[in-house]
Amino acid sequence: MARGTALKDLKRARRCGEPVRVRREIAGADRLDAYVVGVGRKWVLLHTISDEIRLDGYSAIRLRDIQHATRSGWKGAMTAHRAIALRGEYPQPLPDIDLDSTKGLIETLTAAFPLVGVYIEKLDPHVCYIGRARGITRNKRLRLQEIGPAADWALTSSTNKTTDITRFDISGGYIDALHAVGGDPPEC
Repeated sequence: MARGTALKDLKRARRCGEPVRVRREIAGADRLDAYVVGVGRKWVLLHTISDEIRLDGYSAIRLRDIQHATRSGWKGAMTAHRAIALRGEYPQPLPDIDLDSTKGLIETLTAAFPLVGVYIEKLDPHVCYIGRARGITRNKRLRLQEIGPAADWALTSSTNKTTDITRFDISGGYIDALHAVGGDPPEC
């Protein structure tokens, strides 16, 4: 789980509605600027801020991987917060997302969103698999029917150990564009 200070900072940011910069202990993993919209026993849900200073989808990350989650060290935090508010954008919680277990998280994300981005950053921090979750096998592997960058659907599912998954992305510009062009997946 996130170190005591990081967990306190996440909970404080959620209560205050302030953006945070989240750094994780995974070599090569992205830094995330976001609003904390949910904290569970295993996962935290962030409403992410894009480089264009707009709200852009959500990321669920494992609490145990978080090294820092603070406003300090991010001089643009309040500027981003004000710019987002001036555009009429406000971070939105997703109350029906289970952040207490990986299985529950996958099931609730799949019920609420057509596509999910899956990261296994400890194995390869530069790859995101995007697709439709097709369930979890008995040996705790996520089955994912992938959609490629040309919005073409795979006809079979790939698998990853749920313990290797470090982050899930949902919604957001790129993922929503893939779904708009590729549509719903064929059954596999």
